[in-house]
Amino acid sequence: MQPDESRQFPIGRWSGQTDFTADEIRVRIQQLRDLPGQYRQLTESLSDDELARTYRPGSWTVRQLVHHVADTHQWHYFRIKHALTLPEIAPGMFSDVNNWAKQPDGHDLPVAASLAILEGLHERLAYLYEHLPEADLQRAYYHPFRQLNVSLAQAIDMVVWHAQHHLAHIRLALN
Repeated sequence: MQPDESRQFPIGRWSGQTDFTADEIRVRIQQLRDLPGQYRQLTESLSDDELARTYRPGSWTVRQLVHHVADTHQWHYFRIKHALTLPEIAPGMFSDVNNWAKQPDGHDLPVAASLAILEGLHERLAYLYEHLPEADLQRAYYHPFRQLNVSLAQAIDMVVWHAQHHLAHIRLALN
């Protein structure tokens, strides 16, 4: 990582790991369950001024980051469900995340709504992954932002990395 990327990628870039052991999947499932609580603990009692902080010049606010994670994790959930139910690699949904963050709900809505989404969504994802046959972890969908086919094993890793990545941004903004 280049020095100027340390605030943009405070935990490093997503690894793109392709093979996962059963233990690594179990760890990711537990991380899925734990992350919403970390978001809630860090953000639910913040003032409007604290929610308006950014982690680097021109970046999203803390409030926008929480809403962004809820938005994009819903996309991941739907991509995963499509990969499990469609016979071929499912097309990926993608939208302009910057414009989503500028909409009234991404810009002004209290974070409680997105914290509730993350709690329910991560619980559903964790349950789904706990009950998937191992062979289903090799099913894939096309990830339009990364422009690659992502296995469901990679997808859980990506969701966990994404949540940790933006949690690190929030910590940077608040310190």
